Amino acid sequence: MFHEIEDIEQERHRLSHRPSAEEAPPVLCTFDVRMSGSVAEFEERLRSVLTPALHLAVSQPFDGGDLPVDTLPGWFVAAARGASAPVPEFVSRGTEPYAAALGRRPWDLQEWLYQFDPESEFRGWAWWDLTQSGSNTARVWVDTWGESFFACDELRWAAYVSGADEVTGPTLVRAADWVAAVTA
Repeated sequence: MFHEIEDIEQERHRLSHRPSAEEAPPVLCTFDVRMSGSVAEFEERLRSVLTPALHLAVSQPFDGGDLPVDTLPGWFVAAARGASAPVPEFVSRGTEPYAAALGRRPWDLQEWLYQFDPESEFRGWAWWDLTQSGSNTARVWVDTWGESFFACDELRWAAYVSGADEVTGPTLVRAADWVAAVTA
């Protein structure tokens, strides 16, 4: 699925501002996330990873060379396959359930970043919002253009290494459910 630059700019805006109900598509997809830490910490970490990835999507050529990683959090860079730096406990706690749920090793950092290439058809979702559903649970909302089956392992990886103990979904839901949800 191609992501136009204008669409990515809107996605970047939604990372820092809750969209209005009028902007919502008829359906969204959700991922329910359970964590040991606070929802606020998880949300801050997840947004701190997605924000620079989306910035790279609109500012860098995806020409096969390495993309800059200096704007990504150090703990996220350290979580990548092949990194030798120590990682915080929330990162190591997330890599094991990710591997168990998906049967995958940690992502190579450049491979992960290339999922955000606007001309790539790999990433089947666009960020919509994050809401709190309990003291240690959150719901990540994404726009999938009405699709219930789409590529999303890069989002799962970001969620797990941001502190998730479990990520379930995706589940298609009505946008009215998002409107009624409590913002984190």
